[in-house]
Amino acid sequence: MTKNILVNTIEIDKATIREFIKQGDVNAAIDLIATQANVKYKTARDIVEMFKEDHIDLFDGKDLFLADYDLLEHRGDSQEADHKGSSFLEVETNERGRTSIWKALFIFSVLALLAFVILNYVVGFNQIGHHISELTQLFDKNEGSAAAGADTSKQNIALSTGVTRAGDVEDLHPVDTNLLPLDVRQTEIARIYRAQFDQLKPAKHSPTDEDAQIALIHLTNGRLTDVIIQQKLTVKIGKCYENSTMKDKGTCVSCMILLYNREKKNWQEAPNGENFLRNAYDFYLASGSDLWEASPLSIRIPYDYALVDKYKAAN
Repeated sequence: MTKNILVNTIEIDKATIREFIKQGDVNAAIDLIATQANVKYKTARDIVEMFKEDHIDLFDGKDLFLADYDLLEHRGDSQEADHKGSSFLEVETNERGRTSIWKALFIFSVLALLAFVILNYVVGFNQIGHHISELTQLFDKNEGSAAAGADTSKQNIALSTGVTRAGDVEDLHPVDTNLLPLDVRQTEIARIYRAQFDQLKPAKHSPTDEDAQIALIHLTNGRLTDVIIQQKLTVKIGKCYENSTMKDKGTCVSCMILLYNREKKNWQEAPNGENFLRNAYDFYLASGSDLWEASPLSIRIPYDYALVDKYKAAN
């Protein structure tokens, strides 16, 4: 009996998974497998079911993601050659694929028919040219508005990088002053000077990249899991500082994070699409617990240029 399971060539400690299940936190066990092994949520859930049914030891020495052993019957050589693309826990049947194609064709046909009816009986084919001309004139009138909006977008740069306008609540998140306009940069540098970063104490005990990633998955209610898998991102954590304002939560530190794109071998500050992450968080370890949790940043910390440079170099 081995101490680890093998998933997508990654070894994961059995005892940790069993401890999560014992505590009733099945979601944490699923998150751990999905993020460490970079597999789909369904695969991780099925593996956890093997733990709950006490069958996991039957697969010692075998990769629960790769299709490379005799449990995979009725699969041809051509499928085995592409085994990295899917797990034996995720194989879709041909019937299901054909059904999806027919559904797509049916929906496309309905939409095409609906478009024809609208163009013929509502717009009128002979009026299409006239309507296009009206739209062109409308866009020409809006060009002036677009130019005015450019000035507004420049003002919003400060907000998007973490600097707030006068009257707003001060944003505690670290800012790369090199990216700010000159006038905004001077204001931010003055704010940094007042923050007295030299009084901060580097943390003696801080979370690892993996700890931070799991904590942020819990904080976002699993929303980060889909981003990690679909966009091939990994959370990386920088230098942490002791946070004495959160002593009631146990050991608490404040750290900057970034997202590392495993495919592009480069870093990014936010996920593609809707940005629901910030670039720094508090991480705390409750007394008697070995699982780090995350919460919104509560103190100002400096921008971690060393963290950014580390993952720039990897490009």
